Amino acid sequence: MLPLQKNYHSSPNDVSELLKIHYSSLMSAFYESQSLFLCNIYKRHHNIEAANIILCCARETHLEIIRQREQDLNFNVSLENFWKNFSIIDKPSIKISSVVKITGIPKETVRRKIKNLLDKGYLAENKKSKGYYWNPLAKWKKNEYYKIIDYDTKNLSKFIHKIINHLQINLDAKVVENEIRSQFSFYWYHYLSCQLNWLKSWQLKLKDNDLLLIALQTTIPTLQYIVKNKGKIKLDDIFKTIGKINEKDKSQICSVSATSISEITGIPRATCMRKLDKLVNLEFLVREKKTKRYSIHQASDGRAKGILFRENVSFTIKYFSEYVAIIINSLIHNRL
Repeated sequence: MLPLQKNYHSSPNDVSELLKIHYSSLMSAFYESQSLFLCNIYKRHHNIEAANIILCCARETHLEIIRQREQDLNFNVSLENFWKNFSIIDKPSIKISSVVKITGIPKETVRRKIKNLLDKGYLAENKKSKGYYWNPLAKWKKNEYYKIIDYDTKNLSKFIHKIINHLQINLDAKVVENEIRSQFSFYWYHYLSCQLNWLKSWQLKLKDNDLLLIALQTTIPTLQYIVKNKGKIKLDDIFKTIGKINEKDKSQICSVSATSISEITGIPRATCMRKLDKLVNLEFLVREKKTKRYSIHQASDGRAKGILFRENVSFTIKYFSEYVAIIINSLIHNRL
């Protein structure tokens, strides 16, 4: 491991190249992390689109907390201080048109989802600005919110630490987790910005991000199989490797059932089956007639449609490389 040095700087390009070189292992960890994040928000809101709107409003809240440092450089933005910060800031509101622009969700859908979120108390309306703001106090007690963030922070820290190990930087996983907690609103603002960009890209492609959550469940076992049986695979070789996974391997290891997807994601089984069929029609997935299980499309004419298509991988690596570089450089700076 390399000792920390003041002049060390990790660029988004450094992280991007690392993800491409160690694609099978790091991106397997990444998709697992994303699956956990999306499953968690789906189970709370029963819809990724509704959750996405809350992420928009939550991001604005964390930005407003960070801005308090314009008046006081020592302003405490830690997780421990979050509720105090939330109580003293002017609640930033966001208009429907801005939500549409940030998420890519159609305007009428946003309007309908916001009404539902208002009724449930997740959002509140600022009648003066004709906007909406995040209202966590109405839905969560402090301890419940801390449980949610504890889960997400550990999940994120685990993935970040895998990258740090590949960069040979001497920081253990607990240090990463504690750093995120100590500068919570700073890191969470950037994390939510990254998630919103990524989800918008998939929203524009799929028109339904619940499909993305389901598709992830079929991508993960394939990458896990590659890591276990094929070793280190670069991005440039991933399609060749996937194409060589034979039908026997795929049916036993690299496929999933509608029931298992429902259990993992919280999406009702009937909804899973309907959306799995849509992903088959989109040629993201194939359905095995005998076992009625689903796997990623491995034929050469179908691989250009799914999560592992080069264009889709490229924008994923781009968004998360930028965020990972921010968090690594901040970690190092704050630990020196």
